[in-house]
Amino acid sequence: MKQFCASAFVINPIDKKILLVKHKKFNKWVQPGGHIEFDELPEETALREVYEETGIKIKLLGIRFPREDDCIRPLGIQKNRNKEGEIHIDIIYPAVPINPIDCEPKISEESTGAGWFSLNELNNISVFQDIKITMQYILKYYFNQKD
Repeated sequence: MKQFCASAFVINPIDKKILLVKHKKFNKWVQPGGHIEFDELPEETALREVYEETGIKIKLLGIRFPREDDCIRPLGIQKNRNKEGEIHIDIIYPAVPINPIDCEPKISEESTGAGWFSLNELNNISVFQDIKITMQYILKYYFNQKD
C-alpha cells in the first residue's frame, strides 16, 4: 500500500538549527510531516502538519514554476518503507519559521519531544541518516553555509 505524505525541513535562519519531533513509533527524531488529506495540496499538508506537531507557523522556501499560481517546487520526494511493507511517498520542502526569534516548539500528542538541533547535535541524537544529508544540503544551497 502506498500513502502520500508531505513534510518540512524547517531551519531557523538565525542559528541554522533544524526543527525535529521525536516520532512515537520509530523512537527517532524526524522532520514534522504527515499524510496528505483529501482535497489538500502537499504544501498545505506540510504547513498544517508542522503547526499541528510543533505550534510553529512556517514559510516554505522555493519557487512556483512555471507559473506564479502553481505549487511550490518541493526539495525532493522520498520513498520510505516501514516494517509492515507500506510505502510512504513523502514530498519534502525546505522551510523557515515565520517568527524565527520566538519559535519555541510545543509537544503534540503525535510525538514524545520537539526541539531545535544544530548539525553537530544530530550526531548525539537518534535520527535517520537522510535527516543529516538533507539538512547539509539545505544549509549549503539555501543558506550558503559551507560544510
